[in-house]
Amino acid sequence: MDATPSLSNPKAVAQAGEKIYSEKYKEEYETKYFGKFVAINIKTQTPTLGDSAEESLENAKRAEPDGVFHLMRFGFAGAFQVSYSYSYQNADNDWVFR
Repeated sequence: MDATPSLSNPKAVAQAGEKIYSEKYKEEYETKYFGKFVAINIKTQTPTLGDSAEESLENAKRAEPDGVFHLMRFGFAGAFQVSYSYSYQNADNDWVFR
């Protein structure tokens, strides 16, 4: 990587992490570690694997306390999935404030 991105800009950190991943780890890791998590230190380009987001981040921070990490899950568009359910029976209610 040419330069370290602004460490206070989450979008720049994510872009750097995605770039490191696609250039160095994607081909090998997606077949070997599908469904696992990785925390990539964008300063050192070091990956730390884990079975959960917490495990990979805790191990990465332990190994490199000053690191800046981008979290990913192999084989998924994002590390986490968010969803909600809409019920016509409760159409007058705001589901967030029940």
